[in-house]
This record gives sequence, structure tokens and C-alpha cells, in this order.
Amino acid sequence: ALNAYTNKAICLVHEEVSARYYGCGLVIPAALRGMRILDLGSGSGRDCFALSKLVGESGEIVGVDMTTEQIELARQYIEYHTTKFSYSQPNISFVQAYIEDL
Repeated sequence: ALNAYTNKAICLVHEEVSARYYGCGLVIPAALRGMRILDLGSGSGRDCFALSKLVGESGEIVGVDMTTEQIELARQYIEYHTTKFSYSQPNISFVQAYIEDL
């Protein structure tokens, strides 16, 4: 089970992003502030956006997915979450690529 702080961050993710979440699990360490995280198979970005909140403005999240539609959706909501989290600039980006080619 996820802790309350993590659940709160997931609840802040835009509804359309969460609706397109097809993840198979989420493992989040206890101390994330300022961390850099790579999410392979990021899909719509739900976990990335929640992690964006948890790492704080000084952290960085990069999501990688092969699916054009999912990457386009995730990129569409970068500014939304940057504003929602009161960050002066985005701490998240999404890259379209095949994981095996990285």
C-alpha cells in the first residue's frame, strides 16, 4: 500500500492522465526530495507527474515511452502540473523511444 503522502500526490494528477494509466505497479522510495528519476514505460505520465510533486522543484523526472499517443498526452499536461505544483519551471520531460534502444 502507498503512504498518504504518495496517495495525495497521485490524486493531484490530471483526471485525463489518470484515466489513461495502464501501469503494472509503482515502487516509490521514502526519500525523494531533489532526486532524478527515469521512468521506463511511462505511458500517460501518471507516475511521472506524481513523482514530480514528490521530488520537488529541485528534482527531475524523465518519462520514456514508445507510444506516440501516450507521449503526446503526457506532454500536453506538463504545464498544467507545473502550475498546479507552483513550480517556476517544469521538472519533467517525456521522450518517445524504445527502451531497448536506450
